[in-house]
Amino acid sequence: MPNRLLALLILFFVSIKTYAIEFPIEIIEYFDDIKVVAFINESDIDKSLDWPSTDAALPLSISGALKAVRVYMSTDPTMEQGRLASIELKQIPHHENYWHYVVRMKTRENGRSKSHYFIVLMNGKVIPALKEPESFK
Repeated sequence: MPNRLLALLILFFVSIKTYAIEFPIEIIEYFDDIKVVAFINESDIDKSLDWPSTDAALPLSISGALKAVRVYMSTDPTMEQGRLASIELKQIPHHENYWHYVVRMKTRENGRSKSHYFIVLMNGKVIPALKEPESFK
């Protein structure tokens, strides 16, 4: 009986590790009066670089963040010619010393301007963000 119990316990703990799911953190930012939402894995935040002191240089410069976004956009022909519309530096909610950029790029599609939003972590990881639709009243 003890051997069966031990085997079940080992199987239980192995299955927990095997089926562990990492639920992303929802980040909501207000950017140019627009609500932008992105989902970031905790492990991505852990891999990012921290910025513990505002006296120190940023781990990723604005030009570095823009370069990362341009590389990301180059994989989609409809976004290749995107241009920077705005960029902001914001702290990741509930993660002291961790910051990210919120970037808005503009492209032209069928003669119309289209905005694309991105979160850029301090290690250069680019995460696409979504513009939250306006609610109906």
